[in-house]
Parts: sequence; structure tokens; C-alpha cells
Amino acid sequence: MSDTISGGIDALSYKPMKLGQNQMINHWLISGIYTKPVKFVPTTMEGDINDWLIEGFAIHENPCRKEFVDNRRMQPPGRFFDQWSKFPTPGDRLQGIEGGRSWELYSPWNNPRVEKSGFWFVPTHLRSYAATRLVSPASHTASLRVRTYGSLALWINGQLVADFAPLTRNKEQEIVIEAELVAGINEIYACWEDLAERDTMYAFAVEYQGGEELAISLPIAPGLVQLVQSAEQALEQAYFPSDIFKGEEIKLRLPLPFPDIVTEADILYGNFFDGTENKTIRIAEGAADLTLAHTNEIGHHYVYFTLTISVSNVVLTKKFGCQSYDTAYDEAAQKAADIEARKSLALRCMAEKGSPNIHKAIAMLKTGGDLQTAEKILLDGVEGIEQRKDCSDFYLVGLFRLWRDERNSGLFTESFWDRVKASILGYRYWIDEPGDDVMWFFSENHALLFHTNELLAGQLFEEETFGNSGESGAVHRQKAEQRLSLWFERFFDEGLAEWNSSAYIPIDAVGLLHIYEFAHSDQLREQAKKAMDLLFYYITVQMHQGVMTTTFGRSYEKELLGHYAAGTTSMCWIGYGVGNVNNYSISNVALCLSDYTPPAVYQEHLLLGEKQQLVFTNQQGKGGYAQLYHYRTEEYSLSSIIRFRPGKQGYQEHVNHLSLSPEAQIWVNHPAEIYKHGDGRPCFWAGNGILPDVVQHESIALMIFDIPTNQSSDWTHAYFPSYSFTEWAREENWYFARLDKGYAAIYAANGAAMETTGVTKERELISPGLRNAWIIRAGSEQQFGSFNTFKNQILSASPQFDTQALSLTLADPIYGQIQWGMNKPFLVEGEEMVHGGYGVRGQLQLLDMEH
Repeated sequence: MSDTISGGIDALSYKPMKLGQNQMINHWLISGIYTKPVKFVPTTMEGDINDWLIEGFAIHENPCRKEFVDNRRMQPPGRFFDQWSKFPTPGDRLQGIEGGRSWELYSPWNNPRVEKSGFWFVPTHLRSYAATRLVSPASHTASLRVRTYGSLALWINGQLVADFAPLTRNKEQEIVIEAELVAGINEIYACWEDLAERDTMYAFAVEYQGGEELAISLPIAPGLVQLVQSAEQALEQAYFPSDIFKGEEIKLRLPLPFPDIVTEADILYGNFFDGTENKTIRIAEGAADLTLAHTNEIGHHYVYFTLTISVSNVVLTKKFGCQSYDTAYDEAAQKAADIEARKSLALRCMAEKGSPNIHKAIAMLKTGGDLQTAEKILLDGVEGIEQRKDCSDFYLVGLFRLWRDERNSGLFTESFWDRVKASILGYRYWIDEPGDDVMWFFSENHALLFHTNELLAGQLFEEETFGNSGESGAVHRQKAEQRLSLWFERFFDEGLAEWNSSAYIPIDAVGLLHIYEFAHSDQLREQAKKAMDLLFYYITVQMHQGVMTTTFGRSYEKELLGHYAAGTTSMCWIGYGVGNVNNYSISNVALCLSDYTPPAVYQEHLLLGEKQQLVFTNQQGKGGYAQLYHYRTEEYSLSSIIRFRPGKQGYQEHVNHLSLSPEAQIWVNHPAEIYKHGDGRPCFWAGNGILPDVVQHESIALMIFDIPTNQSSDWTHAYFPSYSFTEWAREENWYFARLDKGYAAIYAANGAAMETTGVTKERELISPGLRNAWIIRAGSEQQFGSFNTFKNQILSASPQFDTQALSLTLADPIYGQIQWGMNKPFLVEGEEMVHGGYGVRGQLQLLDMEH
């Protein structure tokens, strides 16, 4: 839709996004982000690890944030637009702004917010500008709900209508304001700011709550309206045919071709943690797909491709994600007959294809890689340690191996070693030391790494004075030994607060492996080995066909949709030959160079026989808050966390998971974000906006959602990758899938529809309603016979969901009558199923399956 306005300028016209009965003003011109690293008065902190997982991360607010907040509230932004003679168009430079950027069209891709979220490793002041025009059919007093995480100053027709500065890190706040809208065009300007600390939700939203049908009108150069709209539609419809590419070109499908004016695309690919690269690709006229890269070029990663195209001076950007698996090492992996051969191959893979970090550089040195490249990677890592970048504790630990193995090798100059030593002596090792950084200390994985680093630094430089604390190495060693003793005591009592997490088990492992190899204390070395054994116990018990498929205490899209690239799958392959070799380096360089070997007895957990079933129940977390249930056969695995905080706001908890293979995965969640590749924690696929009540008995799991009306998504959905199944079908409110001899059924009480367009095409089942019940049922040819028999018997279960009582009943063909309700007993044939009291090691049963 377009309009022509005065001066020969055209206008792009959009309808605001409907969210319930309200209208989201989500098309704007934006400036990009002005960034400025900031320094504060170094300050100490207090707090206990892991409490934030239940109480929220706000309980550990960085003291430096208060200084920033106070300054921002005393110095609101000025009227930056006063000197402009006209409303800007895309490509115009921001006037009067230092280092002025060009205005860009913000295409929201179904995001109700204006959002530029990301990850900043050091404290950084973010500031951005935005402009839009709202067309009202009549003059009236409008009610607007304004939301932001940081601060937002908003002007309408030259009047400041809001200067809202909650500045509560990653916690969205809102106010409702009234503003006068005139009939016709209303010019709106915004300035939004925040202090970035690690992962930062950097966004604002303006929601119109009135009854008028508004329109958004953005001026644009003549002749471009249809071309821009055509390009937007092409990007909106684009999708990957699969979420996994193995040994092949990664191709983006284009159901709608780009207009001919678009002849190339700039691509930023990678992710914030592993680094990014840029390239430009040509777009053929009328192209039906776009080759972005080859998997053997990318390596083993869940990788984001951010595409930027230009329609004259109008720039459009959209993000796409998929898993890349490099098959170049598969043949050698099949020939690796023992753990030493597997360690050798994995080390070479990480040296050649790993992300550029200190661990990769060590692998390069051990395998004869290019010395100059390795030195550059090492010095880049040292710079991050010097700057106290968040997550630098993950890499500092590698310097102690480097020092021991290479200090007298002659490979590096004395100035190189002086810098390494200075970075160790100048580091901040815990919250009782002053700092103005944004390093995160309060999770078990970070706490372990900080304590490990402090121990090894204190051992190495026992007589030296550490500049940040003013204490000697001997004092640091003593403090670290005490802290690690307490960490181990808590770990063996509580297990993993971030239970089973494929993202964080490898982080724990790198700390434990370095303690095992380098600690002077025999007791700490023994505890580290015992803890590593427990991690491999969790991995092997919950590994299905080489990938860890289970419920997670913290999850990310990159693990849920990137199993082949996960550190746990390579850890398992190195240990037992089951899994996949990949280039994940943080834990696995240390594993390959260590003499640690996981217990051989765990091998029996990995490959079940045709008539075997495995049932594993255990509890983890403070006070045993995570009651976990895992059921597995040769064909499938099904896992749940039982009755975990139902109806409460979620974080990154992944509460249920069904696996037929590493690619044929199914789960259900309440999306915390509508935007499909968002940066939130939780987000679209990983975690829940509102947690469901969940129960499980062997191969059936039940979920009930009761979602409050203030959530952005009034629906739930399931990941159901139809392209990964041998066949699939829909009947009534059920979807059925078969992969070889494994079967799956998924039911939504409110019905579900398969997404047919965009990035989740043919892999997302969407079910409307705030109150809903889901059933996930697994089966196999061994249990049911034919797939048709499975479908017919499951259909005969006839589930009944009472939306008022929030109760669910069904007659399962194997388990019989099942009765359950939210916060009510879970009955199977009249017997109450109760889970709990199993401890961190849990109860493991390997049983013969009854036909």
C-alpha cells in the first residue's frame, strides 16, 4: 500500500500489528545503535549462586547500574529533531548527531517491538533514535501503552509525551499515557537508551489502545514503494527447507523472488559467542533459492545468517538460523577405534574448524597448526581477559595449560609471556574484589570457572601480588580451595541447578578437567573426577542416538535446533564412540589433552536393545526443585520436568522433549517472544513465557497451560519438523509422525494448525488459547505393530479437557484410564503417580519391555 505526499515523495503505508484488540506501532525509521563503552567506580558485590534461577536475575543487580540510571534520569535527551526541515526518509543522514548515521527502515517481521537486542561483553551505553508517522482518521485523545527495558523519550507532534526511564535490566516495564492525535499525519520521534550488560534486551514498544483504525505512513523516494514491498514480502516468505544441513550447500528458499533491482545480499554469519564473518553474494534474476554457504565452510555450528539487501537507498535486514554439520571428519570418525584415536581426531577437528578462542589455539599448537595464527588468537583472548569481558572466565582457564606446556618451548617472545602473566595477575576473581565490569558470577558454571581460575592462578604465582585484590597468590589459592570445597559440597548435594543443560555441562567440564589435572590438592582432584563421572552419567543415561535429548534447566535455540554441534554430543563421542565429532572446543580440548577417561560401565546406557527400556528419575537443584523423568527405548526417548512451577513466569527451562532421532525432535512451549529469532531469555522456542504443569508416565507426557492475558502470545505451539519424518498425518486434534520404527503422536485440546509460510514453515504447530492441554505420546513398531494401528489406538484414547477445571482425562491403549488436572493428582488406572526423593544420582532402571 502506498500514498503520494507533497514534494514528490511517496510513502510506505502499513497497518499496525494487531495484538489482541490493540494496535502495535511497529514500523519505524531507526538510526542503528550509538555505542560507548563506559567506566564506573569499581565496586564489590554480594549474593549467592543459583538463587536467581528461581527469584530472577534482578536480585543481583550490578551496583554500577545505579550510577548509570541516576545520570540518565538527571539528563534526559534533548529535542534532537528541532533543526530538521523535513521528516526523514530512508538513507537520509541524522542531522546534528555526532557521527550521524543513516536512517534505515525497520521491518519488524512480526515483532511487536522496535528491537535491536544483542550481547555486549563489557558495560556499554546504548542510544538509538526512531521516527514514524501515524495517520489518524480523526482528532482524539489517544491512550498509548509504552513499554521498554531501558529508557524511552517520546515526542508526538513536537510535544514530549513520555520520558520513561525504568532501566531495569532485561525486565520490561510499562506505563499508559494519553496523547493528542490530530486528524491526518502525526509525527512521532523517539530516543531510547540502556546500559548493556551481557545479554541485553534493547527495545521499546508503543501500543495504541483506542478504537480508531490507524495507519503508519513512512516517506520514501518516488518509484520505490512497490519494489520495497516486494522485497519485504520475499524476505518474509523465505525459509530453510530444513533446520539442519549436512555436507551440503546451505540454501535459503525464496517462494517469492526478489525484485530485479536487488542483485546482491550482504551476509553476516555466525553468532555472538563464536564470532561472525561477512561476505556478499550475487542474487540471480528470479532466483528461487539463495546459496548462503557450504557446511564444510561453516563447520559444526548453529549459525545465524543476517541478510541485508538494498532497494535503492532503502536497506532491509532479516535474520535466519540453521544448523551446519561438517561431514569432512565422518569417515575418520568411523575408523577411530579407541578413546586415544578419538581424542586425536577431535583435537584436529577443533584445531582446524573450532571457533577462534584460547582453547582452539592450544589445539593448534598441539597439532602443528600455524603458529602465527595461533598467537593472534591467543592475544585476542588475552585482550578479552584484560578487559574482563563477560565469559572471559571460560577462556582464562586455558592459559594455565598454555603456561605449563609452552612457557619454555621458545615458541613465543618474553613480551608475550609478560602480557599473559599480567592478565592473570590483574584479573577479578570473585565478587568480593572491586570491579566495574559486567562479568556474571551467579550461576554454577561461572562460579566454578572463577574459583578454578583463582586456584590455578594462586598456585602458579604463589609469591606474586595480584593487582586487583592486593592479595598474594597464596591467599588466592587458599580462598579458592575453600570456595571449591563448598562448590563441590553443593554440587554433590544438589546436582546441576541448570539441570542437564547441553549448553552448560561442557562449561562445568572445562573447570573440572583443569582441577583434575592441575590442582595441588588431592582432595580437589578426587572431587573433580567424581563430578566429571557424574556429568558423564547424566550424559549417557539421557543420550539418544548420540545426542542429549531431554529436559534442560537452561536452553537456547542453538542447542535445541543444533544437537550435532553441541559440546555434549562430542564429549560422548570422545568418551564412548557414540555421538558426533565436532569443533566445540571449550570443554573438549581439555578432555582430549587430559588423561581423564569416563567410566566404561556407562557404555551400557547408550545403545539399548530392541526390547529394552530405560527409566531414569532423579532430582536436581536447590532443595531438589527439579524432579526429572526420562524414558527411553531403542526408537525414542521422552523426558519431562515434573510439575515445575506451573503457571509461573518461565526463564530458559525446557520442560519436555521427545526424540525419534537427532533431527526428528518434538516439544511444546509457550513462546515468550513472537519474533521467531529473538534474543530473549526465554525466546520463541527455548524456554516458556508461562510454565505449564507437566506430568509423565513412561511414554506419555501431559501438559496443561493457564496463561494470563498480559502475555504477548495467547497461544502455545509445538516444534514438529515434518520434513524429518518418514511420514506424518493429521487426524482430528492429533498429529502423528513415524520415523522408521519409531512413532510419535501429539495432541492439542484446542486444535493445532501447521505453519505454512516463513521461517517455521512445515515445522511449527500452533494452537490458540490461553488455557490448553497437550499430550505427547511415543510408541514403536515393537509396541504397537503398524503405524496405522498406532494411530487408530491413540485416536481411541478420546482425550477430554475441561477448560474451567483445568483437568484432562483419556483412555490410553496401554496404560488405561488417565486422570489429571493442574495442581491435582496424576492418576493412572486409579494409582497416583508420585515423583521425588530420588536424589541427584537418581533411580535408573534398565528393563525388558512388555509387549
